[in-house]
Amino acid sequence: MTSPETITGTLAADGRFSLMAEALQATGLDAVLAGKGPYTVCAPTDEAFRLLPKETLAGLMADPKGQLFRVLQYHIMFGNLSCSTIKKLNFPKTRLGITVEITEKGGQVIFGGATVTIPDIACLNGVIHGIDGVVIPR
Repeated sequence: MTSPETITGTLAADGRFSLMAEALQATGLDAVLAGKGPYTVCAPTDEAFRLLPKETLAGLMADPKGQLFRVLQYHIMFGNLSCSTIKKLNFPKTRLGITVEITEKGGQVIFGGATVTIPDIACLNGVIHGIDGVVIPR
């Protein structure tokens, strides 16, 4: 079933992604993900953000237009890509302009080292896949 909301609205309304929604708002990417799209977002859950070392998370949040913006763009792909589709892509280009490795291990889709734990949250302008880690691009 498709959420009656955009990706931004869905992330904000879903209690599992409040830190992602806050980070998107801090960078201005919430406006992008409220737009036409379609986009695919591999969104770290709140638990995933909490797994980051405290100083790493504090550093990201202190630099919303720099490093945080870069990290979040790395979690966004163009198109409405289901979990069964992204696992076939291997190295799709992200909104950051560089590729991310996507693999499959034991039936689980792995996005840049983070496991997709909540697949295929359909939204008006794309799809969200919840992941269990924040992927930091090199």
